[in-house]
Amino acid sequence: MSVQSMPRTVIWVGVGVGLAGGILVAAAPLTLSAWWAPNTDEWYSALGVLEIVVAIARTLLAPLGAALVAGGLVMVYIDRRLRGDRIADRPRRWRFPPPQDELA
Repeated sequence: MSVQSMPRTVIWVGVGVGLAGGILVAAAPLTLSAWWAPNTDEWYSALGVLEIVVAIARTLLAPLGAALVAGGLVMVYIDRRLRGDRIADRPRRWRFPPPQDELA
């Protein structure tokens, strides 16, 4: 992965992880109950363990996706700020300390 494509890759991975988390939040309880009907104690225990794993994934995937998208956007912003060859080419929002002609 090159340095130029890294922010785009991170953003798309974040979108994918966020969508997977959203689908898990919406569909996991219905799919588990439709797919597995526990009829013995062993199946009931396996279903309990799978529900715990899916609950942890549902809790973590959506915020992780949002954090990856935000991290990719920050990388794009910083890359644009640092792209200039000289320091005078870089965009500025503030100056510290102010120039002497602005103090008077």
